[in-house]
Amino acid sequence: MGIKLLLVMLLLVACSSTEQPVPSEVMATVDAQKELVDLQAKILKVSTDLSYETNWWVVPQDIDTMTIYVEAENVDTVLFWIAPKGTETWKERELIGYDIDGSDGWSLTWKFGDRQFHDHIAVQALGTDGLTQAKESISVHTLEE
Repeated sequence: MGIKLLLVMLLLVACSSTEQPVPSEVMATVDAQKELVDLQAKILKVSTDLSYETNWWVVPQDIDTMTIYVEAENVDTVLFWIAPKGTETWKERELIGYDIDGSDGWSLTWKFGDRQFHDHIAVQALGTDGLTQAKESISVHTLEE
């Protein structure tokens, strides 16, 4: 409600025929809202060292390790999960690793052995603000021979 009221006030001020300064309390609220949005956890990109074909990251039969890379902002921890492909499978997820040091970029090198894939890998970024998080997923499958 507060944001809607703020937007209405800003629109009214912007549309008025006379030049009037925006009240300082309105500007303070706008600045505070902008700062909150700027500090939210964000995932900009998720990729791997695998080849990408038609919305799938492809795991060849002779590969047993992959690296997952994440570009993120305002994050202090990144969790990496795997879950079966399909709907309502989040409860079946398994934590495969995490990264708590983004100084060298966010990533996970995962040695998965001879696993066959038709799964989602979910990346969950926990915000530095302690409140926000972002989640993105990629699809992986094993190339059939």
